[in-house]
Amino acid sequence: GVRQQTMTILAALEQATQAIGASYFLLPIAGSDRPIKRERVYCYELFRQLRLALGDSQLTLTGEPDKRGHPDFPPINPDFVLHIPGGHEENTAAIEVECRVGLEHLIKDLRNLKTMRDRGYRTLVLLLFANNNVPWPKLAQAAGEADIDLGEIVVLLHRAVGLAATRESPPTATAA
Repeated sequence: GVRQQTMTILAALEQATQAIGASYFLLPIAGSDRPIKRERVYCYELFRQLRLALGDSQLTLTGEPDKRGHPDFPPINPDFVLHIPGGHEENTAAIEVECRVGLEHLIKDLRNLKTMRDRGYRTLVLLLFANNNVPWPKLAQAAGEADIDLGEIVVLLHRAVGLAATRESPPTATAA
């Protein structure tokens, strides 16, 4: 069922993120001793590693599917979708990848995930990489702006090279 597919996808994402090498995580720059975050470089390697981790799944992993001109979608390009192309019955997962945790980037990512949810994608993933923690207050504000419940989204945090991304949850309020 859906829960089993979600667990399979998350396990594949853990395996794939752990396998991403240093030069894809932070891009070395000629003439500089400080590498930089590059979402596209990370995504290309994540795509490769995720395809390997998924093995011979019946689902197709598509990177940045261009939905412009599609009768059922506004013009958006989610980072990844996992589906069986050609119909909406097996719209399994939509994944947004982000290294910039500014409010405008988070709003855009969450709006994309909301659109994909509204088109039948059942597992929504926001994968933050090269950050030490999830900016929960900012993410909650972005969710309000995007009109989506954060509880619908699996938030993964890929802190560093060699580590698997971990599923994160918002801090719970403690009684005083």
